Amino acid sequence: MRCFSVVSADCGVALGNGMRTMVKVLREKARLDLERQLRLYRRARKDPRPPEGWLRAMRLAAGVPAERIADAMDFSIKMVFQTERSEQRRTISLHQLGRMARALECDVVYGLAPWHRSLEDRAMELVEQELWRKRFTTRKTGSRD
Repeated sequence: MRCFSVVSADCGVALGNGMRTMVKVLREKARLDLERQLRLYRRARKDPRPPEGWLRAMRLAAGVPAERIADAMDFSIKMVFQTERSEQRRTISLHQLGRMARALECDVVYGLAPWHRSLEDRAMELVEQELWRKRFTTRKTGSRD
């Protein structure tokens, strides 16, 4: 994913019309790229987690004994089971999840999936909220923002 950082008028720097247009184009391209990448995460969100957690499910499906994981992580077997339980309870750290995944010869794929249909929908919702706020918020002098 590409990230674009552009100084804008919000930072107190005046931009010409050409620069503003370029900023809009770059932001739109970045948004479209992100939307494309998020499709997989949205689909993944619909699949339920295994009740025993991903680590234990992967270990059992691959037929990897807990002893082998313990050796790879320099853990006791008890710690392997505790780590699996912490992942099942959603209290595991990303660092620990990554270590256990490597011991299982797996990668951790980490992402965020927005609750809203798309980032554009959420952006429009925020713009509408701001417009309503400006329209119905008056200063003491009675003028509008």
